[in-house]
Amino acid sequence: MSRKRRVLIAGVALLGAVGAVGTGSAMAQDNDARTPKEAHVTGDAWVTFPGDKEYPYRRFVVDAHGGPWKFVDGKMVMGAARGTIKFDHFSPDEPGGPSQHHWGEIKVDYVMASGPVAVVSGIRVSGAHEVPPNQKRANLTFYQSPRGHKYDRMGFSWGVVFPQCQQMGSGPAPFSPASSGPFGKWLKGYTVKDAPLEIPSGDFQPPDLPADCSFADE
Repeated sequence: MSRKRRVLIAGVALLGAVGAVGTGSAMAQDNDARTPKEAHVTGDAWVTFPGDKEYPYRRFVVDAHGGPWKFVDGKMVMGAARGTIKFDHFSPDEPGGPSQHHWGEIKVDYVMASGPVAVVSGIRVSGAHEVPPNQKRANLTFYQSPRGHKYDRMGFSWGVVFPQCQQMGSGPAPFSPASSGPFGKWLKGYTVKDAPLEIPSGDFQPPDLPADCSFADE
C-alpha cells in the first residue's frame, strides 16, 4: 500500500471518529475537476451554557460553507471552507454589574456535516477578551433537531473542554441547548445542510502535517 493511501485511510479513520457521533463531510474536488459539493451551516440562536450557572447565555450567529479538504494541483489541503461565526457572551464587565454584550468573531476554514450534525472550525479574529495565541483555533458543533429549532444544540471548544492547541475539526459534543436567551426571545435556530464524504481515487499528494498550536501567523 502506498504512503498516499495509508495517509488517506488514517485521515478517514480520524474523520470516522467524528462520524460516530453523526457527522460526515463535504469535499472539494481537484481544482481542475467539477464544481465541489459543499456543506452549509447557517442560523442564529441563543444557547444556555451549562458550565456557567450565573451567566449562561451565549449567542452564536453562523454563516459557514464548504468542506474539510480540497485539492490544489494534485495535493490534498485541509480546510476548504469560508464564512464567519459571530458570538456574544452576555455578562457583566465586573461581578455584580449590569450584563453587557461581548462580541467576538471567528473566520471559518473548515466545515464537515452529515445529517443534522456539523463541525465547524476557524480562527478567532476578534473578541471582547483577548486569548493567547494557542487558543485562537475554535471548533464548534451544531445539531439541528428534527423536533424543531427550539431543540437545537451547539458546542464550543472554549467551554467544558481545554481550549489550548485545538486542531482543525476536533469539535466537542453539542452540549448547549437552544434557549430564549436573556430577553425571552427565541431566534431562528440552526440549519445544517450536509454533503457526502467522497473518497478521492488516483494519485495525489497527502496533506501537510498541522502547524504548531501557536497560530501566530494566521
